Amino acid sequence: MRRLLCPALLVVTACGGNWSNADLEFSAALPWRRELGSTLPTSASTGQPLSRQDGLNAGEPSQAYVDTKKAVTDFNGLLDFFLGVIDTVRAQPPSSRADEARTWGPFVAADLPGYQFQVTITRTASEPRETFAWSIQARRFGEADFFDLVRGDFQASPETVRRGVGTIEVPVKEVRARATLPAELQQLDRVSIGYQTSTFPQTTQMGFTFAAGNPIGLSQGGYRSERREDGAGALVFSLSSLDPNLRRATVRSRWLVDGSGAAVLTVDEGTYRGATRSECWNAQYKVTWFKESWPGGKESGRQADCPAGN
Repeated sequence: MRRLLCPALLVVTACGGNWSNADLEFSAALPWRRELGSTLPTSASTGQPLSRQDGLNAGEPSQAYVDTKKAVTDFNGLLDFFLGVIDTVRAQPPSSRADEARTWGPFVAADLPGYQFQVTITRTASEPRETFAWSIQARRFGEADFFDLVRGDFQASPETVRRGVGTIEVPVKEVRARATLPAELQQLDRVSIGYQTSTFPQTTQMGFTFAAGNPIGLSQGGYRSERREDGAGALVFSLSSLDPNLRRATVRSRWLVDGSGAAVLTVDEGTYRGATRSECWNAQYKVTWFKESWPGGKESGRQADCPAGN
């Protein structure tokens, strides 16, 4: 049932003709996945456990890079999951128009019989800046009312409607009352995303509110991504481990355009709560400096060999 939020193939059952300039302004209010995602230079690499008892040595493959790479992949995958239908909308003009609104659809999903989908965008203000509200909606065949799968708002920058500040909400608990959700969403009540693309660094924050009694025992979690104009970036994310010393940790990673970077892991739960593990890697994704602050922690390499700005 994963396709309820991201239909693989949508077919328009109503046609709106050609694009107008006003149509383009409305469609620009929808988030662009490539501008919200995180970009980390990648290399084939094997995973390692979260905590190595012997520490890491300079010149070995970087565990912090591997963890950051996985977090970036997961973060971008969630954006694709929640916003995938938007690319379909941008491929065709709206199906219906009003003075301050546009609608795309209804659509049918080839791999999800029984549901119709639509996307609506409404201009809620013109001054001091263009402001829009939008939603991706669904309904079962035979039902009159659509319900929100994903909704958001967007305020354009003064320079262009293509850039601005926006929020996105996935009201998982509400949707769960209307439809069967994929397993990965059963433990959530809400997903909220905030972003700004007006100026660099561009940022995206994704937060999760977990359902009571979820099997992983969390109440909240999330990511924060940063993209700089030169291609450098950063990501803040959480890690879990079976190691009783590092049950849960927050990682703050930064990288340069050549792929070199640094990360600081701070232990949030476990015997070593409050302790840190710092690691830098070079453009070949090899450790240049490594240090654990907990009792008996290891240190290897030179901090002076960390990438500039890290």
